[in-house]
Amino acid sequence: MKRLSVIIILLPLLLASCVKHSQPFTDTPIIESYLSPGSHPVVKIYRQIPFEPDVTYSSDDVNNLAVSLRYGDKNLTLLPIGDSLYSDTSNVIEDATKYTLSFRFNSKDVTAYTTVPSKPEEFTESVNVIAVQKLDSTSFPSQGSEPDPVVLSWKNTDTTYYIVVVENIETVLNPVRDFGTGTAPPNMFRERPTTASGLELRAQEFRYFGKHRIILFHVQPDYASLYENNGVTSSQNLTNPSTSITNGYGIFTGLNADTLYLQVNQNILK
Repeated sequence: MKRLSVIIILLPLLLASCVKHSQPFTDTPIIESYLSPGSHPVVKIYRQIPFEPDVTYSSDDVNNLAVSLRYGDKNLTLLPIGDSLYSDTSNVIEDATKYTLSFRFNSKDVTAYTTVPSKPEEFTESVNVIAVQKLDSTSFPSQGSEPDPVVLSWKNTDTTYYIVVVENIETVLNPVRDFGTGTAPPNMFRERPTTASGLELRAQEFRYFGKHRIILFHVQPDYASLYENNGVTSSQNLTNPSTSITNGYGIFTGLNADTLYLQVNQNILK
């Protein structure tokens, strides 16, 4: 399950399931699942929360559905584990494999499909250590103190989508910019989806000193589209139609990842 925890870091979508309807409300399920090689399949199935009062829900129990996941010649039964989550702890996701989800809800057959992308290839970084200046209320950026950007590159001959996530993994966080006020910034940041074969991380993007994990995710177009349309911190919802889901809303997608590490040290100016 270690790989799954990485995906959760990437995907704190904060996507509400509230939706305002211009047509009569139909109890349609929302699916949320990100399949990653080496982790157990986990699918969240939940209801919309309409703004209109007195809507009619189906008799389906979202915590007790008959959920199947099919790939190759296998047909897995995903069991409820609470909080509208379903999983199979006896099997792990495989890369470059197509998965099909199915269950009944509100007297309709709900289906979704995705293919888990291949693992990123030839993922490299130009340096594995940089030094940046610490800034506080008594200091100002010094001319020439900023290091060159960290250049990341990978193989992408088919121009598919990738997302880079950078996470500080120190137990105690030492901020680069310490002005003693306000809420501490997150210990991670992410770049926008790209179909390129590389990008640059600028020094000012790093918020803390110490060891960082740089995760390159190979993603499907549906997740890239979700990011571009809503943003990963948007309060928008998953009730937009998805071409891979029939009789439901949400996202059912595959991801694959590779990881590098970068040390961010303090530049002690003389």
